Amino acid sequence: MSKSYQENGSKAIERYLADVAPYAAQKVEEEQPQAAEVTVLSIRAFNGIVAMCQEELSNADEEHLQHILLMMCHIDVNASGEVLCGQINGFISHYIEYYRPLSEGDDPYSAISEENFNKLIRLKHYGEKLRYYVKNFIAQSKKRKWYQLSISASKYQWAEDQVHDLETALATIKYRLEEDSDKMIQKIVDNFYIIYICLLALVKYSKLKQDLILELSANAQIDRILDMIDPSFQAHTLKNKYLLYYHLVYELKELHTSVLSDM
Repeated sequence: MSKSYQENGSKAIERYLADVAPYAAQKVEEEQPQAAEVTVLSIRAFNGIVAMCQEELSNADEEHLQHILLMMCHIDVNASGEVLCGQINGFISHYIEYYRPLSEGDDPYSAISEENFNKLIRLKHYGEKLRYYVKNFIAQSKKRKWYQLSISASKYQWAEDQVHDLETALATIKYRLEEDSDKMIQKIVDNFYIIYICLLALVKYSKLKQDLILELSANAQIDRILDMIDPSFQAHTLKNKYLLYYHLVYELKELHTSVLSDM
């Protein structure tokens, strides 16, 4: 049992570590401290954007919302379902996707992109499961009387070593996710007016039309943005910027809640 577990487990972990290795983040320059007054001004400006969007669409009728979505967001709400979802997804992607062109010879794994970000999330979840299984194997083995009586601790050192390797890989992923997430948040903040008015118009229009599919599409985009923000937001390493991002997350969750309240 132990030998079979060791062979199969080791192979799975070896493959996992190989998948993680290309994503090892390069050392980044430390961010310069941000003046507190700049953060206050940024928060005021951000809240002003939210208030402006809400006021602009507060009494908007169906025709006006269609016009806003078509002219500002290139979204035709009368298009077929597949085309409409593609338009919404493409528009949001344009304004939230952090894009840094790769020079010739650059490693594609170093690109800060939603594709790499989602791969890192999957690697994180898989690595956490592997770590759980190896730790559980060690714990269960040590509970057995025959282990306590006849097996020395060094017998399972291979499993302890694997836990260490997994912890190292997960730390690498965590660091890379936080760094990439922080850069993505910056682009979301920079483009929040157009992102928010698009989502707000979609939610309002879908409510007027009682279009559940459109509401779900808008909600999926909000979830998508929140997922990109979460690693850096949860890390609490953003110093003054954290205060501004708190406001951003709050407004998105409020919009999210307004959609769910109708379901």
